[in-house]
Amino acid sequence: MNRDQHLQVLKERVQMLRQLNDWADYLGPDASRASRGIFFILERFHLNHRAAFPHDSPDEIESIENELLLLGGKCVLLTVSSEIVEQRMQSRTPNEWKHKSKEDIRKSAEAFIQTQSELRRQAKLSVLPTIEINTDDKDWITYAGRLMDLLK
Repeated sequence: MNRDQHLQVLKERVQMLRQLNDWADYLGPDASRASRGIFFILERFHLNHRAAFPHDSPDEIESIENELLLLGGKCVLLTVSSEIVEQRMQSRTPNEWKHKSKEDIRKSAEAFIQTQSELRRQAKLSVLPTIEINTDDKDWITYAGRLMDLLK
């Protein structure tokens, strides 16, 4: 996707969230936000755009981030330590990596590490609060608990 197409997709998703939020507000102001039901997690949602177009004007993506912030948005960046990227990539889709050379695997891992570094950099520039969760241990229950703690 080009930059404009990417922004359009993000705007459409934010519009859907806004509509859900409006519906939750319609249910009544006496209910707490948690009991009204709008809760969403978007992993790397806007960061993917920032990382794909790091040298473009941030005005439009910051506008999207501000809308997400008004809706209570927070960002989560799931990461993997550089030392285990190759192993982790291969464990997710073993058949895809079976016939690749060590050099191809190394290049893919380097690209992943570079992208992850850019995502971290962009998270620091973002208006949205971001937490990073290292997923080396694959302790999904603990990670889910950390996500739920964001509601507090």
